[in-house]
Amino acid sequence: MRLLHIYGLLLILFQLTGCLNGSVYKKEEGSPSFQPREYYRKHISFSDTGVFNASSLAEEMKREITKDKHIKHAIVLKDEEKYVVAIKVKAYHHKEAAEMSKKYKRLWEKKWRVPVEITFTPGDYRKAEKLLATKK
Repeated sequence: MRLLHIYGLLLILFQLTGCLNGSVYKKEEGSPSFQPREYYRKHISFSDTGVFNASSLAEEMKREITKDKHIKHAIVLKDEEKYVVAIKVKAYHHKEAAEMSKKYKRLWEKKWRVPVEITFTPGDYRKAEKLLATKK
């Protein structure tokens, strides 16, 4: 009987502290919802706030090129003054890869005035993946 009272008090204590019914912090209407232990996640991009740096430019490049329907994945690396973009093209669209790379190269060099090199061979994409893994 005593054990039952202790468990009942613990249950009430947990409910009062908010452990069972969500967070005790108030959320704003436009704030993103986070999973447990995800409170550190960045949810405002640098380009949205008007700040320009190398990582925000790389994010913007990756976001823009992955919107293309023929591109599966993209990795953007900065090599000294030049940006290297390795793209993974979807199946049956390798013929269009050269055209797409030229188009994005011209667009980005004109838009951001930075030298860009775009590669679409599978070997180069794997090398970029390894470089990215060792960089982290």
